[in-house]
Amino acid sequence: NRHLLRAGFDYRMFDIDRSGHDVWYGRTLGYSESNPRLQHNSFGDAKPIEIAAYVQDQMEFNDMILNVGLRFDGFDAGSDKGYWATGIEDMAADENLNPFDPSKRKATEMKTSISPRLGVSFPVGDDMAFRYAYGSFFQRPDLYSLLNNHMAQMDGGTESGFFIYLGNANLDPMQTSIYEMGMQYSIANDLKMDVSGYYKDISNLLGSQEVYAVPYQDNGAGHDNNAGWGTDDTFEAAHYSFQVSDHYGNIRGLEMSLSKTGASGLTGRASYSYSIARGTASDKINAGNGSLTQATGGVAANIMTMTTLDWHRPHVLNGYVDYHMDLGGMLDRAGVNLTFNYASGLAVSARSGVAGASLDERAPATTDVNLKLDATLALGPVNPTVYLLVENVLNRQNVVYIADPGSFFDEASAYYDIAAGSTNNLLAYGRPMTMNFGVQIDF
Repeated sequence: NRHLLRAGFDYRMFDIDRSGHDVWYGRTLGYSESNPRLQHNSFGDAKPIEIAAYVQDQMEFNDMILNVGLRFDGFDAGSDKGYWATGIEDMAADENLNPFDPSKRKATEMKTSISPRLGVSFPVGDDMAFRYAYGSFFQRPDLYSLLNNHMAQMDGGTESGFFIYLGNANLDPMQTSIYEMGMQYSIANDLKMDVSGYYKDISNLLGSQEVYAVPYQDNGAGHDNNAGWGTDDTFEAAHYSFQVSDHYGNIRGLEMSLSKTGASGLTGRASYSYSIARGTASDKINAGNGSLTQATGGVAANIMTMTTLDWHRPHVLNGYVDYHMDLGGMLDRAGVNLTFNYASGLAVSARSGVAGASLDERAPATTDVNLKLDATLALGPVNPTVYLLVENVLNRQNVVYIADPGSFFDEASAYYDIAAGSTNNLLAYGRPMTMNFGVQIDF
């Protein structure tokens, strides 16, 4: 047997300093140059840190290949006053508690994880091989989710709704455990079939927590704000949403593919996958935790409800067919390439509100076919390639976005004519058929 040992280490440090301001939320009426009512969204230096180290041993035996690995990951959002110590439970228990008391802010701490990896593959005869794999993976939240508006500057009153989003420097990293098994079979020397099944278990998905806080007037004192606030620039911390990382999801699926390889002539690949993806939050502004009302100490509806994830497409078929041939002479090489993609429509809710949050319907499926014709010319020291690329050959109007029920862009909404007018929202559709002609020159 043979061993191939690999090891590595990575360290990254970021230095982030944001300076900016905009018109104060909820205070656009009565705006004047003499008293602009600007919201400062600056914050002082934050120095996030990422560290990682791994070791892997690939062991080759006569009838089996075994990969064993271990990885360490860690990150620190790097803010001395990174997050508020007062939590949702504290606010629910005490309606007089100020959730934004600067004296109760804490420095961020290092979040760490150890992730094992295991892979096994072995042949069965000359044409078939099986594989099994398990891996645990660590993914830190993006820096925007960690530090966005982490100085907690709010609206100028209660009229701005939940347009205030706060990052959370104490977010946990997303953890994913993947289990996979598969088989590869060689039908011929240049024709292979692959079948695999997988299951992904995901924890610490991002979502949001809505809060109706007891109004608290603040003049900005103690917030370590570079821009500084005047005594007349108080805010009322009444309505806001902040990031949380206590959501869960799982994905399971099956994938089959057929591929033909070769240096020239006909090549191609086709792949079909079927999957199911469910979780308690689809994205970082999904209010999977419901709403806290501090005055009553209650948390309203939609708490950790498992539903279809809104980005999921259960059926996906894609691939390409390519044919190129060497001709010799001035027309050195020519060919055609066709790519295709079919996918189920995105999950949508038919009704607004919590009762319609099950995402029990789907938008229309999408189909995209692209065609490319190219020819390479042999012209001495240069070899220009002339090509014609036609995207969306079928000129299909693919629906890529559907407005949330009850929103301004929902045609059934009373506000639709005000927000969108009588014309279609072009953002709801993918690109139409386009034709591109070009020349690529290789020296």
